[in-house]
Amino acid sequence: MVDKKKLYAIFKSHGAWTAFYTRAKFKICPLLAIEPLLPRAGRVLDLGCGNGLFAAILKLGSPERTITGFDLDEKKIEAARSTFKDWTGMEFSVGDLIASDYPSADIITIIDVLYLIPLDAQEAILLKCHAALSAGGVLAVKDMDTRPRWKYAWNMIQETLAVKIIGFTMGGRFYFQSRENFTALLDRVGFDVEVVPQHQGYWYPHILYLAKKKA
Repeated sequence: MVDKKKLYAIFKSHGAWTAFYTRAKFKICPLLAIEPLLPRAGRVLDLGCGNGLFAAILKLGSPERTITGFDLDEKKIEAARSTFKDWTGMEFSVGDLIASDYPSADIITIIDVLYLIPLDAQEAILLKCHAALSAGGVLAVKDMDTRPRWKYAWNMIQETLAVKIIGFTMGGRFYFQSRENFTALLDRVGFDVEVVPQHQGYWYPHILYLAKKKA
């Protein structure tokens, strides 16, 4: 598993708030546990990459991955480009997940992004992911489940604070889906799905969908 200290050092130069956020993120989210579940090599497309935190985890976990990050927030993309300008196999682009074309990929990751996007647009994004993936390619979607109920309620409070009050993440409304509904959607789009609950030890109903493109 990737050493958190390496990540702290990478983002320390971004200022006190980003350094604090990076440390807090690992306490409330199982990001590091996702990386070992993904293929060790291939072309990765990280949708909604932000300042490149998860992209860094993927690259540190295996240098054989080449990573392209997409995000709508120009300031975060600028920060990611500055941070990783000397890293091989890392690039970042400003892009609208709904409107932009996706490059071909072997692995696509979407980490805590879809809940900010309306349901019909979520399906459109998943269809684009399916089209962009190579045969047998893997889509990893990290999101929040609607169970356990108390964790879901706590998550809604936290997200309201982060999105609507602090404004740390772009968005307005929330579109969380139950695991049953989202699994059915992935199946309909053309994926075989493995559901990996990740909420044990956390106050939030973390869930990971590992979806493999059907033959």
